[in-house]
Amino acid sequence: MLGKGVPMNKTRAAKLFKQAADQGLASGQYALGDSYMRGKGVPLEDTRAAKLFKQATEQGLARAQNKLGLCCMLGVGVAHDLADAARYFRLAADQGDADVQCW
Repeated sequence: MLGKGVPMNKTRAAKLFKQAADQGLASGQYALGDSYMRGKGVPLEDTRAAKLFKQATEQGLARAQNKLGLCCMLGVGVAHDLADAARYFRLAADQGDADVQCW
């Protein structure tokens, strides 16, 4: 996605993220979810992004737990639910995710 050493191609990056996500890799699920959340290389689809963050969350990826917590807190791609947001933030914080520890 960053184009280091090759021309930047967000569509190609999203396809590679999808391949990784389809193989069950949490980092691929997170990266593809982030692409959908931002509309980078794929259409902007908040609901699809949240589902991918949830898949990565279930594998214990702290940054996905943080992002899913934000989705729940703001009601983006999922129902607004502060209890769920707090639960996901706690999971990420318990793993030492510094970004979420400010929440």
